[in-house]
Amino acid sequence: MAGETETQLERTLGLREALMIGVGTMVGAGIFVLPGVAAALAGPASAGAFVLAGGIAVLTALSASELATAMPASGGPYHFINKGLGPLFGSIAGLGNWLGLAFATAFYAVGFGNYVDPLAASLNLNLGIVAVVPLTGPQIGGVVAASVFIAVNYLSTDGTGDLQNVIVVVLLGILGLFTILGATQVQLSELTPLFPTGSGPEVILPTTALVFVSYLGFAQVATVAGEIKEPGKNLPRAMVGGVALVTTIYAVSMLILLGVVPLERIAGKGTAIAIGARAVFGSFGVGVVGVGLLTFGGLLATASSANASVLSASRINYAMGRDGLMDRRLSAIHDRFNTPYRSILLTGGLILVFIVAGEVNALAKAGSVLHLLVYGLLNVSLVVMRETEAMGYDPSFEVPGYPVVPVLGALLSFALVGFMDPQQILLAGALVLGGVVWYFVYVRDRVEDTSALAQYRSPPAVEVEVEVDFGIEADAGSGESVGSGGQGVGSGGLDPDDSSSTTADGSGVDG
Repeated sequence: MAGETETQLERTLGLREALMIGVGTMVGAGIFVLPGVAAALAGPASAGAFVLAGGIAVLTALSASELATAMPASGGPYHFINKGLGPLFGSIAGLGNWLGLAFATAFYAVGFGNYVDPLAASLNLNLGIVAVVPLTGPQIGGVVAASVFIAVNYLSTDGTGDLQNVIVVVLLGILGLFTILGATQVQLSELTPLFPTGSGPEVILPTTALVFVSYLGFAQVATVAGEIKEPGKNLPRAMVGGVALVTTIYAVSMLILLGVVPLERIAGKGTAIAIGARAVFGSFGVGVVGVGLLTFGGLLATASSANASVLSASRINYAMGRDGLMDRRLSAIHDRFNTPYRSILLTGGLILVFIVAGEVNALAKAGSVLHLLVYGLLNVSLVVMRETEAMGYDPSFEVPGYPVVPVLGALLSFALVGFMDPQQILLAGALVLGGVVWYFVYVRDRVEDTSALAQYRSPPAVEVEVEVDFGIEADAGSGESVGSGGQGVGSGGLDPDDSSSTTADGSGVDG
């Protein structure tokens, strides 16, 4: 069996890299795909739905921060659930989180292809004809993009972090310029009425469930916890700070978008942000430049999300291999690149299959349901760790307002599932059932349950030696021993008032 050093990753990611992983994963669909759909449902109040979704995400981010500082190992939510609730829930959370991220990565990669395809068409390149199997231009672009990100992750974690830094900084710069210029043009009259005609506050929760997918990236920081420097300090800052930053970006962008462009022009439009960019930059005579910048921003957003998701997804099956819930060979570390190359290749292969198979939208939506279930279980795991007083559980960061924060985080995460599409829930349910089957078929006979919950339900037996003085003194002159034959005090319950004793051969001796 290989030594432990073969499965130990180096800590090479600082606070900036950790923050960029979270922000880069979150700033994607939330600003470049969902504004038009959210506006159609809730109008200007959709900005409040983004804030509410961010608040729910913060609850789980706080719980994840405490768990991550107590157990700063790669695997993230899966690792916390496995240690708190045991390998059954670990199998469900691990497979669910891993596949959910793989679904999302395929979705982001095809989204990247959607931005590249028009450019290729303008250059008279028909990407759809270069494949052995017939694929659309976006699929070809997605396969190429995903392959590049898989290669980057395979070759270096440092390279992944550096690439993420560049992408996110440029992306935030573009969004910042849109925000600054747009703030000078907002018409408050466009922000009233707060809700679309014929609707009211009842649309807030369905809209919150819709946009919560925008926040699924924050916990991915915890999946690389084993590679983050000073995890006790940097993990909480990266997760909670990332959610706070992205929530601000989403809410402000929605208010500016709806304050500049009439609701009816962007409601339900997948290109709402581009319409807003044309209006904002057009006032300065550079509308085409603005559309180009935001289109480039969409390209960066999908690239950033895909790159970070490949990194996070591969660490989950790496951790499952390390813990024995999957083949242990998946936890092998490359001698030269210091990356979990086998888990990256397996994860990357699945992502490419999903892209080629199509239907990435449906898979990504099912992945959102799986993430909500995992986040609910993560909060439950924190409560179990605290209430069972698990041995060795000593986080350097503790959730403020315990137990209200994790309990609310769990209840709200599970409740949001109810507002998802029934087909998404059914597909996610089938994957959860697959996790249960995997546990009984593969995991149960291979892995011992040493979770906090198992230790609490069946505490290990403790052998204690007790020395008891019964106040019996042997007659020194008689040369007789008391209870030396192994039957007296230990087994026979010797009465100190009894005048008889027992010799080694079991015969009675009259005192």
